[in-house]
Amino acid sequence: MPRLRTVAIQGMLWLGGQRIGVRIIDQLFTIVLVRLLAPRDFGLLAMASVFSGILTLFALSGITGAIVQRKEIDDEYISTAFWANFATGCLLFCAAAVGSRFFGAFLREPLAGTIVIVLSLRFVFDGIASTQAAIITRRLQYRALSLRPLFGTLAGGIIGLVMAYRGMGVWALVGQTLAASVVGAIALQVVGGFWPRFVFSRAKFKDIWSFGGPLMLARLFGYAVRNTDNLLIGRFLGSAALGTYALAYAVFLLPIVDIGFPMSQVMFATLARMQDDADRLKRGFLLATRYITMIALPMMVGLSIVAPLMVDLVFGAKWQAAAPVMRLLALGGFLQLMMALGPSALQAVGRTDLHMRWAFLSLVLYLPAFAIGLRWGINGVAAGYLVATAILAPVQWGFVARVMGVRVRELWEAINPSVVGCAVMTVVVLLAHVLLGDLHTPRVVVLVALVLIGAGAYGAVMWTMQRQAVLRLVRMVGELRPAPARSRLRKAEEV
Repeated sequence: MPRLRTVAIQGMLWLGGQRIGVRIIDQLFTIVLVRLLAPRDFGLLAMASVFSGILTLFALSGITGAIVQRKEIDDEYISTAFWANFATGCLLFCAAAVGSRFFGAFLREPLAGTIVIVLSLRFVFDGIASTQAAIITRRLQYRALSLRPLFGTLAGGIIGLVMAYRGMGVWALVGQTLAASVVGAIALQVVGGFWPRFVFSRAKFKDIWSFGGPLMLARLFGYAVRNTDNLLIGRFLGSAALGTYALAYAVFLLPIVDIGFPMSQVMFATLARMQDDADRLKRGFLLATRYITMIALPMMVGLSIVAPLMVDLVFGAKWQAAAPVMRLLALGGFLQLMMALGPSALQAVGRTDLHMRWAFLSLVLYLPAFAIGLRWGINGVAAGYLVATAILAPVQWGFVARVMGVRVRELWEAINPSVVGCAVMTVVVLLAHVLLGDLHTPRVVVLVALVLIGAGAYGAVMWTMQRQAVLRLVRMVGELRPAPARSRLRKAEEV
């Protein structure tokens, strides 16, 4: 498994670096645009994004996932998926055009409705691009896939700045968003190189939908879970409480989004290549779980430990109420990351039906947990998330065990070094915090020292327990260099 393993881990690094790069570029453009545009412009875009965000759930229908997962596909299969995605994008644009008038009237802001129509053009471009992205993912060309969002973000930012300088107001933000989609679609077309035929197979669409339909429902359930806590807090606790909770949630989400998501995306394609070899599939899943916990778990634990100090220094004393929320969410994230690859594993073997069931159970558990937690404010909602996650983790594990044949002992062996390292790191950092506090050290120095001490303690445990895995990871980072696409695909397929 060494060649495919190398391609997978380097893919995770490429996609993770891409997300960080996009975040940095986007923030730089945002800083400039904030100075050029009025708050009302950003408010109008936010209003329009609410409606288009709901439609995005249907755009992510999972149709192209079948291209990655299925063992054998042909041009007719891919063409069918392409036209299905293109038709979905056109239908969503039409739905936006019809619904925008009512949306604008509901908000008493007709311009927001007009923006919805223009923004929804991206559904058409994204529908075209998604098939190319699936082809590139199937080829394991993660470097090419990671460059597309960078080009789109850069081009969109430049166009947005030019329009803002010309005094176009909110349309500069709309132009930025659309340009990113168009340029990204063009970049994917150049890299993917697939041109669809004018064919559509009902039988193959039925196979595609058998994979994508349950996945779309799972994403709808996930969307409800991710937004219900905000809705309840805003309705019953007020905007101030929601602002505090949203800040804590945004910080807590960074390791999951910037590390967990790229790893899940890569492992879906990688595990799909192993689906006919049960033993190899299990070993690949356990190895990936070992790496994701090795990298992401200490971030969650470290965030939980230094949350009060970090919030005070970075955001100010007025945001201190976010610290305990951040701690509770981070503990829940710690549990969630141990099974972060569960959905990817289920999708890789074509069991999106089990993924849908697990997502539905999540909805059934998280919603009452949030509602009950409201009694104790935003801390109670965060505690509800923690409790529900603790209940759901073994449930999801049961689903994965059914299809992967992985035992509890084997999972523990994969995550044990990371858990032990986090435990040691916690003890060392807490002792160091007490010592530095007694010395009346400046808080910024304390925060930097605690981060370095924690990283050192965790690294020492990893070096002792997982030296070969650490050396392998360092070696593969050093090998992050462009390679011919055909060579990378051939090496991956040889495994």
